[in-house]
Amino acid sequence: MEIIVRFKSFFSLSNFVAFAVMIASYVSMIHLSLTFFMVGDIAILWLGNGIASALFLVCSRKRWLHLALGLAFGYGIGVYTYFGGIVFVQTGFLLANVLSVTLSVIVFTRLCKEPFTFNDLRQNITFLIVLCMLNALLNVTIGTTALWLIADTPFVLSNLLIWFVGNTVSIFASTLTAFHIFNSIRRKTLSLRINKHKLLELTVMCAATVLILVEVFGREHYNKFTVSLIFLLFPVAMWVALRFNHYITSIWITVVFLTCGFYSTAKLGPFIFMFDDLGYAIFYMQIYIFTACSTALLIGTINTEKESKNQMIAQLNKQLENLTKIDPLTQIANRRKYDEAIKSALATAKAEGTPLTLIAIDIDYFKLYNDEYGHLAGDDCLISVANAINKNLLRTNDIVARMGGEEFFCILPDTDAEAAIDIMKRIQASITALNIPHQVSPIKPYLTVSMGACTATKSENIDAMRLYQLADKTLYKAKEQGRNTFVTAKYEFATTLA
Repeated sequence: MEIIVRFKSFFSLSNFVAFAVMIASYVSMIHLSLTFFMVGDIAILWLGNGIASALFLVCSRKRWLHLALGLAFGYGIGVYTYFGGIVFVQTGFLLANVLSVTLSVIVFTRLCKEPFTFNDLRQNITFLIVLCMLNALLNVTIGTTALWLIADTPFVLSNLLIWFVGNTVSIFASTLTAFHIFNSIRRKTLSLRINKHKLLELTVMCAATVLILVEVFGREHYNKFTVSLIFLLFPVAMWVALRFNHYITSIWITVVFLTCGFYSTAKLGPFIFMFDDLGYAIFYMQIYIFTACSTALLIGTINTEKESKNQMIAQLNKQLENLTKIDPLTQIANRRKYDEAIKSALATAKAEGTPLTLIAIDIDYFKLYNDEYGHLAGDDCLISVANAINKNLLRTNDIVARMGGEEFFCILPDTDAEAAIDIMKRIQASITALNIPHQVSPIKPYLTVSMGACTATKSENIDAMRLYQLADKTLYKAKEQGRNTFVTAKYEFATTLA
C-alpha cells in the first residue's frame, strides 16, 4: 500500500509540472545559448544551468528528483535538436550539468536558510561562491574528466579557465532574474509597482545603459581612448545598485551580460580591440562584466540592508514614542497623549465648526477603597474602570486618558451635550455592571464614579486649558450633588461659573 501511495505521489500533477517546466526552460536556454552565443564550437554563455538552479531554489525538496530528471531530459532534447544527434561524449557533459547544478544547490541550501530573498549580504556572497563558482568548478571538473575518459582529450589549463569563467558568469547572469520570475509566478505576485518619479529615473537609467552598451560594446574600436569608455559601466552599475531594488538590479545584470556576450560573439567591443585572440577577448570581457555586476549586486545588498535597518529603527522609535503616550497600568492614553489629542480635536472643531465635548471622570472614594482593599486591588480596579470607559467610546477619534490617580478624561469630537449625556449613562451602567465591592463607600456598597462634561459649540473661542478646567468644575459639582452622578455644562455658559 505504501509503495502504491509513493508511486502515485511520484507521478502527481505538481511533480509532472515541475518536470515539464524544467525541460521547457532548459531546452529554450540551450537554444538561446547555441543560437546567439557560439564562438566556433563553444557557447560562451551557457544559460541553462542558471535557469535550472533557480527552479531548484523555488521548488520544494520533494520535487528535486523530478527537476534533475527534467534537466537531463532537457539537455538531451536540446542537444539532439541542435546537433541532429547525440554523440557518446555528450553523456559526460549531461552528467556534468546535472551533478554540478544539484550538488551546488544542495550545498547552498544547507548554508543559507529559507526564504531565499537575496537581500542580505551573506546570502549573496554564498550565492556567488557556491551557486556560481562551485557550480562552474564542478561542471568543468566533471566535464573535463568525462572528455579525458571518453575521448582521451588532454587537459589545457587556459581552456579550463575560460570554461570555468564562462560557466560562472552564465550562472550569475541568469539565476537571479529567473529566480525572481519563477518565485513571483509561484506566489502569484508577478507585478512591479513603481511610482512616477522612480519610473522616470528607471527610464533614464535604461537609456544610459543602452547608450553605453551600444556605443562602447556594440561597435569596433580603433584607438585606446574609446576603449577606456568601458569604465562608464561602473557608475551606471552603482546607480542601479543604490537606487533600485534587487529585482531590477538582477534584470539589469542579465541584460548587460546577454548584450555584451552577443556583441563579443559578433567580434565587436573594446576587448576585441585589446586582444588578438577571440577566446582571450571574451574571457577578459566576462571577467570585467562579472566584476562590475557582482560589485553592484553586493553594494546594492549592503544598501538594502542599511535601509532595512533604518526602517526597523524608525519603526522601533515610533513604537517607543507610542509607549510614552500609554499609561503603563491601564494601557490607555496618558497625559502626554491627551495633550496631543485635545489639540487635534480643537483644530478639527475650529476648521469644521463642530461641537467638542470633554468628560471628566473620577472614582468615588477611591482612597478609602485603597485603604480597605490594598493597592494591588486598587490597580485592578483602575484597569477595570478604564476598560469599562473605553468600550463605550465607539469611534476611533474618541479618546480616554488617565490623567493621574483615579481621574480620567474623555475627548469626544463632534459630540453635543445630548450625545455626551447618553455616553455618560452608558459608562455609569458599565461600571455598575462590574459590581466591584466597595463596602466602605458612604453612598453604595459597590464602586461608583462621578462625571462632569463640558460641551463647546462656539469653536472659534475654545481654549484647551479652559475647557479642561470647566470639565473639572462640572465634575466637582457632581461630587457636591452626592456623587454617583453626572453634570453637564455648555462652554459659553460655564465660563461664567465662579
